Amino acid sequence: QGERTHMSFTRLTIALTVLGAFCLLPFGSAFAQSDNAYIQYRQKVMQAQGANMGAIGEILKEKLPLAANIADHAAQVSESAKLIPSAFKHKVTEGMTDAQPKLWTDWKEFEEKAGDLQKAAAHLASVAKGGDMAAIGEAVKGVGKTCGGCHKEYRKPKEESYKNKMK
Repeated sequence: QGERTHMSFTRLTIALTVLGAFCLLPFGSAFAQSDNAYIQYRQKVMQAQGANMGAIGEILKEKLPLAANIADHAAQVSESAKLIPSAFKHKVTEGMTDAQPKLWTDWKEFEEKAGDLQKAAAHLASVAKGGDMAAIGEAVKGVGKTCGGCHKEYRKPKEESYKNKMK
């Protein structure tokens, strides 16, 4: 009878496992990520880059008494720069995106340019800790140059932007 109880328990376990798998099927499809979710994620990563670079620019340009904040903004630029390759790994060229298909056909070059940005951003973060405003200004230009290199190659021109199509 012990063997029969064990077989019943095994059958019950199998039945519950199968039932559980079927119950999770609707949720599994809900967890499948849409292309739009990838677009939104990568836009948020890029917006973080722009917001922090913009904040540094305002502090420098307007000579705001917030120089101590530059190091924090620069650190955030450096950290978010590391996220860019993974943010673009999933190929999406249609919809509310300005990424050009060339980004994925030239993936290795894109990764190299993203690596250049990471190096420039790390340099900015390092220089910003020292507080030398002239050195920070030069490092900001270096980051800007690497950003522009990718934007020129892999982002649609403003006149082709999805944003203009929405107007």
